Amino acid sequence: MAMFSTESIVLWYTNVEAAKRWWIQTFDCRPAKVPEDWDEPLPSDVQLLLPGDNKPTILLSDRAEAERAGLGRPDDHRIIFANKLGKAHEFLAGRGAAPGPIQEGGGTQFFEIRDIEGHSIEICKEP
Repeated sequence: MAMFSTESIVLWYTNVEAAKRWWIQTFDCRPAKVPEDWDEPLPSDVQLLLPGDNKPTILLSDRAEAERAGLGRPDDHRIIFANKLGKAHEFLAGRGAAPGPIQEGGGTQFFEIRDIEGHSIEICKEP
């Protein structure tokens, strides 16, 4: 069973290549080809697979390019689920992600990390 899972995360970055390296180093993501049926693909789009996934669930795009294309801002609430929250916290700390403390709220346990451009990512205990 994979440590992390998510439905979908979309993030805009000023430096997509640096963001891609951060996701690969932090979560062990693998790059994937942008699907041909993707709505409104941008030249900068980078799709990533979390370990154990068979379809891409993380999309990174160039902020300026997305704004020029008139795309709506991505959701600010980014959630990744972890099957073992303590182990995920330890794993991410070992990768230099500086996870915050494990907290209780909304009927679940979670902690937060910030990526290289300051986006908040909530790691929640898998339901």
